Amino acid sequence: MIRIAVCEDEQILLEQLTGHIKNILNKHSVIFSIEAYTNGNVLLSRGTFDIVFLDIAMKPLNGLTLAKKLRARGDKSKLIFITAHRQYAIDAYDVQAFHYLVKPVDIKKLETILWQLCSSLTGEYEHTLAIRQGTAVIRIPFGQILYLEAMNRKIHLHKNGEFLPYYGKLDELEPTLPDTFFRCHRSYIVNFDHVQHYKKEEIWLDNEVVLPLSRRRYQAFGLAFMYYLKNRGDVF
Repeated sequence: MIRIAVCEDEQILLEQLTGHIKNILNKHSVIFSIEAYTNGNVLLSRGTFDIVFLDIAMKPLNGLTLAKKLRARGDKSKLIFITAHRQYAIDAYDVQAFHYLVKPVDIKKLETILWQLCSSLTGEYEHTLAIRQGTAVIRIPFGQILYLEAMNRKIHLHKNGEFLPYYGKLDELEPTLPDTFFRCHRSYIVNFDHVQHYKKEEIWLDNEVVLPLSRRRYQAFGLAFMYYLKNRGDVF
């Protein structure tokens, strides 16, 4: 699902833009959710979104300042500015805006931009794992994941230098992962991309972490790892 936020302090314009976005995405059978805000501070208090439409001339927090605050907290949303003044275009690129639209919004142009974004995001999502932390949805590229560990009713996603805990079960997660991941133990799923070597009861990762390898999964692990190496061209 693609999560969208629209922030515009004029209620009528907010309802019009939100309606246009809904019509376009429904036309293209895109699965989405959309939230509308008249105040940028309220938007800031919410979780993350995939696409954010921002009016520039808002009060009390204008769209450019709001965008800078989003970027400062690490937000990677695709930003689209709505403005009545073309001169703001340069400022929009300072916060890595995807595009800007001049009022009154051209519906055909809006449709083109939305379709480009949704196609791009859908492709990106095929190679990421989405996890929920509080109200925020975080997407982690599969290649960055070292391993996943079940602990105290949570899954701990381990990546370089940090781990992200979230509620979930390995039994439910395992079937959704690509075949570069393997359930090496009842409490662990490892990413073959980061396996250096292994023996009967242990797996060494490229960050020197050692994971357990259960005896009953040892043979299946060896076959799956060999298949992975052949597909990558490391063995013949």
